[in-house]
Amino acid sequence: MQICLLDPLATPLVNKFYQHHKGRGRATKQDQNWVVKAPDIVAACRVQNKDGELLLSSVLVAEGLRNRGVASALLTQVITAQNTTVYTFAYRHLFEFYQRLGFSRCTLPLKLQPYFNSYVAQKRDIVAMCSSK
Repeated sequence: MQICLLDPLATPLVNKFYQHHKGRGRATKQDQNWVVKAPDIVAACRVQNKDGELLLSSVLVAEGLRNRGVASALLTQVITAQNTTVYTFAYRHLFEFYQRLGFSRCTLPLKLQPYFNSYVAQKRDIVAMCSSK
């Protein structure tokens, strides 16, 4: 398996993956779109730049490869590649998973709070977390 940051021109491939696996994410060319290939895309995530703050979102692994360390490997590489704190809105049932990757519960920067509030209003059971950088 290969983990890589996709060229922005390949963004449609990530969206095809999300759509095929019924993911909520919608990648844009402005995002950092990270994937795991084996040789096709089997996992993906996005790092969005929201007014200078990095927001990890849309983490998805193909169903047949879940619970095999694919997401851990992907997110470890993604976080290592950043040179600033990365925030995420983790579903509560994945809180311990993110903790094992070095994330901890945190107070969000004001710039990210409206996005978090929007998800909470949609009844998503989420927790604000950030990387240790």
